[in-house]
Amino acid sequence: MSIAQVQKVQVVAHSGVKMEVLSALQEEGLVQVERTDFEELGLNSSSVDVYQLEHNLYRLSHALDYLSRWDETGFAKKLFAQKPQMKREKKDEALWFDYLSVLNEVEKIETKKNELLSELKFLKKEMEFLDPFKGLELPLGLLKPTETTEVLIGSLLVSRYEDLQKISGEEGLWYEVVSRDKRRFYLLLVYHKQERERIEQILRELHFAPFYFTEPVQITEPLLSKTEEQDRVKDVMRKIDEEMQVKREMLEELEKEEKKLFEHREQLMRVHDVLLNEKERIFCTSLLGETERVVYLEGWVCSSDVKELKSKLQPYSEVTELYFRDPLPEEDPPVILENPKPGKPFELITKLYGLPQRGSFDPTLLLAPFFFLFVGLCVSEAGYGLLVALLSFLFIKFAKPRGGLLQFLKLLMLLGISTVILGTLVGGWFGFPVRPLMILDPLQNPLSFLYLALALGFIQVWFGTLLSMVNSLKNRSYLQALFVQGGWLLLLPSLVLYLAKRGSIWGILSLAGAAGIVLFASPSRNPFARFFGGLYSLYDISRYLADVLSYSRLLALGLATTVIAMVVNNLCQEALGIPWVGWLIAALIFVGGHLFNLGISFLGGFVHSMRLQFVEFFSKFFKSGGSPFKPFELKSKFVEFI
Repeated sequence: MSIAQVQKVQVVAHSGVKMEVLSALQEEGLVQVERTDFEELGLNSSSVDVYQLEHNLYRLSHALDYLSRWDETGFAKKLFAQKPQMKREKKDEALWFDYLSVLNEVEKIETKKNELLSELKFLKKEMEFLDPFKGLELPLGLLKPTETTEVLIGSLLVSRYEDLQKISGEEGLWYEVVSRDKRRFYLLLVYHKQERERIEQILRELHFAPFYFTEPVQITEPLLSKTEEQDRVKDVMRKIDEEMQVKREMLEELEKEEKKLFEHREQLMRVHDVLLNEKERIFCTSLLGETERVVYLEGWVCSSDVKELKSKLQPYSEVTELYFRDPLPEEDPPVILENPKPGKPFELITKLYGLPQRGSFDPTLLLAPFFFLFVGLCVSEAGYGLLVALLSFLFIKFAKPRGGLLQFLKLLMLLGISTVILGTLVGGWFGFPVRPLMILDPLQNPLSFLYLALALGFIQVWFGTLLSMVNSLKNRSYLQALFVQGGWLLLLPSLVLYLAKRGSIWGILSLAGAAGIVLFASPSRNPFARFFGGLYSLYDISRYLADVLSYSRLLALGLATTVIAMVVNNLCQEALGIPWVGWLIAALIFVGGHLFNLGISFLGGFVHSMRLQFVEFFSKFFKSGGSPFKPFELKSKFVEFI
């Protein structure tokens, strides 16, 4: 329950070993590098150019994403797959691989494929365009105007076909139906050139949609050269189909080449992460101060890592000097939370709210038992807890996650254990209560569950006030701590006991606590203003009451989970009465219903328990605002550095 001590580290080194020193710091990941105050120290800053690196990283990311579709690993294997490993000291060897040639090949294949796919798309549209006219037996060469006639093909809505019939009988217009579908007729029209303007006006009024063949049909150049005047529409369609088949075969060949390039995927991953860290190292040089021969670096390091840092930079001891000091009062060092292993997963809750300010303390271990209990009471289903705990354990064991994901899974496993314990005592197993093990049935006796929730809330709110008193004592606000926070600590339980038992001793203690608040809550020196200001402070008792009542949500969520689980089971029993398939429907309802209930119950339990910590508990004593410790370290996107 503490914050790790950090020290300011200052490194002065010969400029000739600048990149080597940065590489050593990056591999170890112990120092948060800070920007040098160039003006104050009279140093220069170096400009960085990482355009080529960023360009290559973009190409690598794109190639890896493009080749990933050939990854035939199943979902389960992907879920538990581990990143390829790379030794830190051998990371530069990854650049011996000729990755640029592979990238060129991937990009070349991608370009060719895109061109072929575009051509296939165009040919497919041509096929769709020609399909309604495939029954036309006239050669395409005849679908041209003559000296005396116009030839036109197109489509007409079914609803206007009768109008066309009437017009064709009165005008010099001849037509033939080539094909039809539900909405349109596809027609071949012939009319005299002298009547062109008038007939085309009539066709426009009928909303006739003309189609035009050009050269003699819109197709790609290689196919155009094969199209002859005597070809009919179906001949052109056959040639287009042949052309499409050729392009599909070309695509298959390109995909075979792609699959071969997929074999280099792991090597590309290694190169990507090496270049990524090279870019970060070059960026870091812009934070350093320099002269012609000397480079200056400063940052923060955890006090417990000082010895390890010295050991890492020992090979450069002849050309480097290290200086360490404690943070100055005006400085704002980064915060590193330091908790024992059982409490480590609960740091995620603290970090979601914010890290403690300098001079404060880490509340992680203080909230951990409350959060553990509250989630268990909110879910109150032992079967759900067992599933969550087992799945989290298996994922940790086989997928071997690291960092924040590992801590989150450990937290889920602990919350699952909490739910197993409390679900057995106040809930059930998948909607079936084990009554011999139950100490409280919230469905039969909801008031007892409510009293339990309010009692836990009162304890946490009172404990938060106690921590506020400790903070005031640390800041040497003794009167505030002893008489105001101390007054609330005395008033709250005494008032509850007085209302419950009517004992005079509890009434006297309540008055003593209230007197301390009234006399010392106001900072004013005017006795009247001090008295009435303190009297107004007693109004905060309503805030304490509201805070305690907020814990009734534990009852609401716990009951909701239990009731939904029982409803799912009742639906299963009803489904079993269906002949033949009842057992299957019941199984689907049971699995789907309980999985749904598990998801919303754990989400609700997690969110509302977290809210109780943030609003009702932290508001009494905790002030966030600390900045997280961000060490200069190796970044890992595709591989794991060991």
